[in-house]
Amino acid sequence: ITKGNFVVSKIEAFEDISSDERLRICASCQQGSNHPIAQSIVNSALEKSLDLYKVHSLKEIPGGGIIANLDLGEVICGNKKLLAENSVPVNLTVDEYGVTVFVAINKKILGYILITDTIKEDAKRTIKTLKEKGIFTAMLTGDNQKNASYVGNQVGVDEAFGGLLPEDKLNIVKEIRKDHGNVLFVGDGINDAPVIAGADVGAAMGSGADAALEACDVVFMNSDVNSIDNAYKISRSTSSIAIENVVFALAFKALIMILGVFGFANMWMAVFADTGVAIICLLNSMRLLYKKF
Repeated sequence: ITKGNFVVSKIEAFEDISSDERLRICASCQQGSNHPIAQSIVNSALEKSLDLYKVHSLKEIPGGGIIANLDLGEVICGNKKLLAENSVPVNLTVDEYGVTVFVAINKKILGYILITDTIKEDAKRTIKTLKEKGIFTAMLTGDNQKNASYVGNQVGVDEAFGGLLPEDKLNIVKEIRKDHGNVLFVGDGINDAPVIAGADVGAAMGSGADAALEACDVVFMNSDVNSIDNAYKISRSTSSIAIENVVFALAFKALIMILGVFGFANMWMAVFADTGVAIICLLNSMRLLYKKF
């Protein structure tokens, strides 16, 4: 739904600490992570030529953030839940769109960094097309519910679920399957791998994590949202051609059998009913290679 090109849009520092120092501390913790949000913070620090602190130890918590030990002490970078679990209360609500990464040192909160993303140009159009075909659409994200609702409203999905861990996504997919039937889930991150494997059809973007690519049934070679609609069109066309081939093959064989019963069929007609029909069905299937979606 979004491009995944995260950028630092705002740095809010508390106490007697500059915004650059706040960014430097957070980037020091994030430098070993492959998460797009972490990489955006590190890139922002490097663009400002900030020297990063040496990390003595680091622990990455999926869906939470990072806990690291620097020369400054224990640093926690993550969401409110992670800070609260480590006895760092956060009495602040950020109402702006974006991902909020709070930073605390030695159980004392220093401020936060706001990371924003942009919605893909074809997302709204694709969602509208799918809904016109009677397909229920839902967005599942580990981002908070506020951001999930914002993006969901912008693109027009039927439901948007936020603040989800990998197991939460899988549970929601199971509920959607009960209410709406078979589910196609499209993801690209390592946190999407369990639900990709658990969906009726799991699809991964070609630029996604290796775990997602290994768990999926279908790989989209680009990151365009309209690949979902194209996949739907291809599957419908494939089903139609398969039905055509089955009906044609059975009907022709039945015709030859009837002619044989009345003595009008010969060996060549029987051979054509077998090999010839198979070739015709193959040629009919090849139409998909030249059809534009």
